[in-house]
Amino acid sequence: MTPDASQALLNPQLWRLEVARRRRQLEELQGYLARMEAEFTALEQQVLAFQADYQQRLGAGWAEVESLQGELLRTLEGLARADGAPLPPVPPQRRPQALPQLPPAVPWPEAPPQEAELAAPSLKDLHRRAAMRLHPDRASNEIDRQRREGLMRDANLAYADQDRATLEALLIAAGESPQRLGGFDIHAHWRWLERCEQLAQGRLRLLRAHLVLLRQHPVTVFAEHVERARGRGLDALAIMELRLRAQAQELRRQLYIGERLQPRSPLSRDFLAQWQARWGEAPTTGPAHAKGLRGAGGLKGERAASSSS
Repeated sequence: MTPDASQALLNPQLWRLEVARRRRQLEELQGYLARMEAEFTALEQQVLAFQADYQQRLGAGWAEVESLQGELLRTLEGLARADGAPLPPVPPQRRPQALPQLPPAVPWPEAPPQEAELAAPSLKDLHRRAAMRLHPDRASNEIDRQRREGLMRDANLAYADQDRATLEALLIAAGESPQRLGGFDIHAHWRWLERCEQLAQGRLRLLRAHLVLLRQHPVTVFAEHVERARGRGLDALAIMELRLRAQAQELRRQLYIGERLQPRSPLSRDFLAQWQARWGEAPTTGPAHAKGLRGAGGLKGERAASSSS
């Protein structure tokens, strides 16, 4: 239903009812938006709490592993330069991924006054105003007089029948302000409702999109896996902590070996080739990989899942 001046003039009460109906719909939509805002906030707080727990339990372990990887990389680069070989690739790094940030809501526009908040004129006042505007004595010519006489008859009949809607329609048609008539500006309310509905629909689309982004975020998905594992009695973070310690221990061992290799020796070339393969770049030539160096490249899944923690 859209605002139509002619219909409003014929039946202002109909538009009062329509505005009231749309206000109720808007209140329901605002309530739904408030529930979605609360849902987003609750999920965001859960994910942030998981991030804090993850960082507290595993942050130091990751920092140690990445520090050792950096030292090993520098050792490998020294061996590669001495041998004239390609430099080894940089080991996989955690890449921070920020959680989706929901922009603040635009304030709702101030509502126009409700009908009950304004003093509406009595039926007698409406009839008096109709007489002032429509009296035949104010006619400019004979045709206008005849028109005014017909309108005054309608106004007198409406007053006799206590028909407020007809009196209002006659006065609005004669140029009277709707707000002055009934204490209710239909068009102001309609414009306010349209603006509020536009804001609500836009906010609803934004909330839905951000909820999808937050639910599909790697940290959220990882947190759900950890929580499901906890429900089965498995502490996934504790297992990751043990694996990080094992990886750090293996990296220290490999660093110890690398620092003591002679450059340009077959052992140094083999050592370099295996770490090139382990960090994502298989060598084009070189000896076969030794079995003893395969133990320190793990935690790939955890690194990917925890990249934003």
